[in-house]
Amino acid sequence: MKKNYELQGMSCAGCVNTVKNVLLQLPGIEDAEIHLHPQSALLTMSEPIDIGELQDQLNKVGNYMIKEVVFQYSKSKIR
Repeated sequence: MKKNYELQGMSCAGCVNTVKNVLLQLPGIEDAEIHLHPQSALLTMSEPIDIGELQDQLNKVGNYMIKEVVFQYSKSKIR
């Protein structure tokens, strides 16, 4: 399963590599695509991982924050 997350606290390519490497250490994370602009992560997981566990992992390496991306869809009326 793939899931998108918003990240905060990264300022350079080194941060991107640090975040990617620490997230890949978690069991269940198969792949991590980390982007600086905009700060985001696309995680491929073999099982759901709690956002708190992801945040705890990031806290080990710096002042990074992660939150789930919530998409809002609007229904438009067809006339």
